[in-house]
Amino acid sequence: MKRMAMGILLAAVAAFAGTAGAAAVPETMLARVRVLAGPDLAGRGAGSCGGHAAGDTVARWFAAAGLQPACRGSWFQEFPLYGQGWSGQPLDGRTGRNVAGILPGSGPLATRYVLVSAHYDHLGRSDGDSTCAPPAPDAYYPGANDNASGVTVLVDLALHARRGGAGQAEVRRSVLFVSFDGEEVGLQGSAYMAGHMPVPLDSLDAVINMDTVGQMGQGKLYVSGIGTTAAFAGIARAAGWQGLDLSLAPGGWSGSDHMTFDRLHVPVLFLFGGPYPQYNRPADTWDSLDSLALDKVAHYAGALLDLVRQEAGPLPWRETAPPEAAVETAVEGNRRTWLGTMPDFDSGVSGYKIGGVFDGSPAAAAGLAAGDVLVRLGGKEVTDLATFTRALRSFDPGSPVEITVLRGGRSLNFTVVLGDRSDRR
Repeated sequence: MKRMAMGILLAAVAAFAGTAGAAAVPETMLARVRVLAGPDLAGRGAGSCGGHAAGDTVARWFAAAGLQPACRGSWFQEFPLYGQGWSGQPLDGRTGRNVAGILPGSGPLATRYVLVSAHYDHLGRSDGDSTCAPPAPDAYYPGANDNASGVTVLVDLALHARRGGAGQAEVRRSVLFVSFDGEEVGLQGSAYMAGHMPVPLDSLDAVINMDTVGQMGQGKLYVSGIGTTAAFAGIARAAGWQGLDLSLAPGGWSGSDHMTFDRLHVPVLFLFGGPYPQYNRPADTWDSLDSLALDKVAHYAGALLDLVRQEAGPLPWRETAPPEAAVETAVEGNRRTWLGTMPDFDSGVSGYKIGGVFDGSPAAAAGLAAGDVLVRLGGKEVTDLATFTRALRSFDPGSPVEITVLRGGRSLNFTVVLGDRSDRR
């Protein structure tokens, strides 16, 4: 019965996607999230049964949206996985799959491309991804916000662009729509595609990446990368949507797939809804999302894509931060090490400002609090989210470390026993 219900829901979403001229509504966007975050896909772990089923689902949505397969007649770009999954199981010998479709442009810009992306993989099962049997309740990470939300906006953008977008411009860039696999295990899917592009890399003018856009807990949509080419600042502001508060940042760093292309000197824009309490927990379910937030992001992203496609001039990349600050998600070290904090992405301070602390986390046990600015971790200086990530992953779970924070003008030291992500509840 459950399989039948899931099949009906998939059919309904696919039917909607194929309806010419229909505008996506929040309920349909949530329906897609519900499919991706459901127990049948078991958290979409990279290389798992649920992950491959999720890729099949995204390919069906791309086809229904009228895209063309981008990978030599196939929707899929397969690549070998390596390292460990979030459950600790080795990934060697498993295969990830990027899902990619193309929408041709028109006029003199048709040979130039915008890559629009949102990763579909998540953390998988807490009991390991070696089985294809449905998981027990609370034994998998649904990943509704991270990043089923981004995928449903990606599909909505494909529908929007297929209908011609706003203005019916006669000259516009082609679009490569990609849902990456392997993001959660070190940007492996985007790294592979960067070396095996379905279109010439030198024809790629821009990347728009969306990750975790189903909630805006701080009331803002964070748009970073507006300094990676001169035109982006004006475009990002011009695309503004009524009632949507934008937090714009020049740099392109953040731990998601656009960073792969920023390092290759391609201008990037990153859309992110900010920290939220269900992050990387079994509670990240479809019903925790804000459908109005999804709708606002979809409208904004549609306007953004239209403007980037129609930008007449070249889009030369420019550096916005020292190379050492551009640390990818695949930082060397232990990805399982856990402190239990959420960053404040709008702080504008030197250090890692804590936006929130998870209940029952090592940070909570030590007495860290929202508003603290973490400046040293285990003897390593912390100046931003990148250096915090590098310092944290240099230690294993169970390691006691000294942390220095600034609170109310005072410097305070705390000793924290770092935890393991698998122990979160």
